[in-house]
Amino acid sequence: MRRGLVSALHWGAFFLVLTMVKGGVSHPWVLALFVALIAAWGALTLRRGMQARPGPKLSAPLRQAYPWMHRALHLLLILTAIAIAARLAGRSLPLLDAWTLLLVTLAAGTFHGLFHVWRHMALYDNALHLITPRWMHKWL
Repeated sequence: MRRGLVSALHWGAFFLVLTMVKGGVSHPWVLALFVALIAAWGALTLRRGMQARPGPKLSAPLRQAYPWMHRALHLLLILTAIAIAARLAGRSLPLLDAWTLLLVTLAAGTFHGLFHVWRHMALYDNALHLITPRWMHKWL
């Protein structure tokens, strides 16, 4: 059950980031949904820990960096959600511009996705099976 919930939160965040970037300035309900989704994901992560684990085929330096890369991504998502929540409340935060953080989140998410595609394709460790729904596995 937790794997499915984390997968839904992961892909929900991905599509909401794309929606917000595509829209430039998104509708308030999209922004609020993103903030709520990241709050739920953050609460789950704080309570149960991160689900992501480095695969055995990663080199030692990548295995050591893996949890820190994921923590950094979670922190970036949380900072983005805080900046967006402040924007919804009509406030601006110094050094936390919502649009800039959203673009940085998109860039970091792109590298995150490319890393996992590389793991899946080059190392054959089925990395994409861990975060995609089971019905998609026949195409991976």
